[in-house]
Amino acid sequence: MSKGKPGSKKPPTKINLDTYEFDPSGLDLKWSKDIITVFDGYRIHRAFDLTFIENAVGEGRIGRSFVKQWKIVRTVLHRFAAISPQVPDVKKMYSRRQALRFLSLILITFAVPATVLTFFFALTDYIPYAIGFAVFAGFVMVVAWTAGHYYNLQIARAIDKYWEDNPSLLRREKLALKRWAQTTIHHTRRLMKKTDEDPDKNPIKFYNNDYESVRFANEPNWYRKHYTGYIVL
Repeated sequence: MSKGKPGSKKPPTKINLDTYEFDPSGLDLKWSKDIITVFDGYRIHRAFDLTFIENAVGEGRIGRSFVKQWKIVRTVLHRFAAISPQVPDVKKMYSRRQALRFLSLILITFAVPATVLTFFFALTDYIPYAIGFAVFAGFVMVVAWTAGHYYNLQIARAIDKYWEDNPSLLRREKLALKRWAQTTIHHTRRLMKKTDEDPDKNPIKFYNNDYESVRFANEPNWYRKHYTGYIVL
């Protein structure tokens, strides 16, 4: 039998998400709450930036048992994050939003020092131009901020509709995340009992309300997109 070349990578092991069990036993209370929110948020395609977890894993600030599972967990989460750019027109809206932000940043970067220097050196002939430039830059910044919120809303709606039109998309991954979140909730409950923590002082952000051992409060509304959950001891 021929051997592979030295240093060649082994193909990634396929994981059966229907049977894979996430083990949160290495997580402390803080990380348990954070991981619950991440799992729950990704269920409804809220793709949080995972940098804070990556940093904690790299710096050894999180339990080893979680670190061993992180590669599998991250792969599942990345599958959700990879969907959004595929939604029609989403990339276009992302680009427009970023272009407006970049333009406003460039204008403010030049307008502020130009105005300050004009007044500092008493360049009276140029003061009206400097003020006009600063006002224009401020106006563009307001427009960029308003447009940013508009594009964020349109992007969210487009992604939501895409998922609604494709209900079977990442079905196994969604079920796995729900199981993992519920397992972590039970783990958090045990931690709180063991350390005599007050659940009311340890709220958790949820986007779904279909979990056991959680009391849900503060339902989502026009300005708050999540529930506040409290572990029931």
